[in-house]
Amino acid sequence: MGQHTCKEIKNDNVNNPKHYTKHKWEVINILQEFFPTEPLLWQCGKYLLRCLHKNNLIEDLQKLVWYAEKRITQEKEKHKDE
Repeated sequence: MGQHTCKEIKNDNVNNPKHYTKHKWEVINILQEFFPTEPLLWQCGKYLLRCLHKNNLIEDLQKLVWYAEKRITQEKEKHKDE
């Protein structure tokens, strides 16, 4: 998958679904740039960036919170002996 703007990509629900390609930048490119080594934050970003475009805002926000809570727990565990 190359560096494409959404206007260059035809609708493809497998490779380029509309809820990931609705804006100027493709969601995967943003996530790779900001969270290359953070899978839980990657998921938070994914749900945040698509939540207004999938017709189930509450569910996507609940998923974002679920992943955020996992990341918070991970961070607390890392620093519990400090």
